[in-house]
Amino acid sequence: MRYLFNVENDGSFRTELGTWEKEVVAEELQNTKVVGWFRNLDRKPWSLEMPYRDGGTVKPMFPDLIIVRRDSKGIVFDILEPHDPSLKDNLAKAVGLAEFAEKHWALFSRIQMVRKKKAPTGKDSYYRLDIGREPVRKKVLRVASNNELDQVFEQEAEVE
Repeated sequence: MRYLFNVENDGSFRTELGTWEKEVVAEELQNTKVVGWFRNLDRKPWSLEMPYRDGGTVKPMFPDLIIVRRDSKGIVFDILEPHDPSLKDNLAKAVGLAEFAEKHWALFSRIQMVRKKKAPTGKDSYYRLDIGREPVRKKVLRVASNNELDQVFEQEAEVE
């Protein structure tokens, strides 16, 4: 997949998003407290990068979206990582997000891994596992397989 990032003369930007990223951003923009969002591109000097371990090798992860919202505390930042559960790095990235959240949870309002799946209504929905929440984070840190991660999603993920 190819991503473009270009700041225009008027300060606006354009980017290409995958289907999941577009739909998650659209959901976010329904919240009137959202004041902005950012597509976190891979391997740029300004990108938010976090490590994860994959087969004993430390690799960089660049969560897809940073959402900026206003709440009772002022401006807050959210990390959203829409991620297909069939990808082989699924478990490693979830644990990497949890390890990042262990150290930096206070800097972000939400740190979510997001999956698209059918809701009980039959409609495709985005299920959000908020790894920034301590009880969820602790469960993710204990998982050892994709099946166990799927179970955590079943128990803890929410549709917004």
